Amino acid sequence: MALNLYQDGYSVVLFDPDTRAVKNTAAMIGESAKASQTVESAASVAELAARADVGTIVSMLPNDAVSEIVSNELLSAVKGLGSQGKTLVHINCSTISPALAESLEKQHADVPNSRVTYIAAPVFARPDGITKRQAVFMVSGATAAREHAKSLLAPMGRIEDFGENVSAGNVAKLCGNYLIAASIEAISETMVFAEKHGVDREQVMTLLNTSIFDCLIYKGYGQRVSQRDHRPGGFALELGYKDVTLVQQAARRTKVPMPFLSVLCDRYTAARAKGREALDWSAIALNVAEDGGLDVQPDLKRNFELLRAAQEAAAAEQKK
Repeated sequence: MALNLYQDGYSVVLFDPDTRAVKNTAAMIGESAKASQTVESAASVAELAARADVGTIVSMLPNDAVSEIVSNELLSAVKGLGSQGKTLVHINCSTISPALAESLEKQHADVPNSRVTYIAAPVFARPDGITKRQAVFMVSGATAAREHAKSLLAPMGRIEDFGENVSAGNVAKLCGNYLIAASIEAISETMVFAEKHGVDREQVMTLLNTSIFDCLIYKGYGQRVSQRDHRPGGFALELGYKDVTLVQQAARRTKVPMPFLSVLCDRYTAARAKGREALDWSAIALNVAEDGGLDVQPDLKRNFELLRAAQEAAAAEQKK
């Protein structure tokens, strides 16, 4: 996302607690460096927020807890400016609970001597989709800041404007992720059904995703599930567990019965209990196959070997 913003003509200041991520991003940006733009890094969120030349912060964070920590650091830094104050827009592209989005909007708006606005802009896209500018952003929050956010994000893909209700974008994102998780479970059960009848599961999935289920989710996850290929692919099982849990919390808050959601929560909990949280979130398919009496040990071994190789490569890169 930072590379896209730079390519769109903006100077960027990077922060990530993983210095390797900052280094890699800066290196990518450096390949297309422009004399009229700068690429810098900050040592902390507080430093980033306090900089006079930073008027917009775009965050992409893993969960509610980290979003709260980052927002607290950001707001504390702005409060520390005292009467000097500043105008700042915080665009949070993270998948968080609707309740937290509402709370963060209020906390941002309540900063004295400043005009700090929180905008929700969760996104449908894996990292490669963002790079290819194929992302879909669900943007919601105060009108003026929302229009600003849309102008920044629109070149990266598609914008869906959900108006001034700041939690609306997060509700829409959770709707989508719930449907993806439900699709993974349905595909997984179907593949076991085929295999237990002696029918080639990959052939069945190819038939389905080239005919009546010819769509992105069924093609992508259908291939992963039918081939039992659950190597890390940009969305870990731990994050899938987080998202179905967020849906469950929001559903209880608004008294919405979602019976199948309970199945998904149990499925992701069971996969985590078996130590599979670092695999792709489609790896719940292995649990479904095990429940059907199928042997997935060779597939587990292969996936964990690929996971270890990826982790070792990342560790080696970090030491450079």
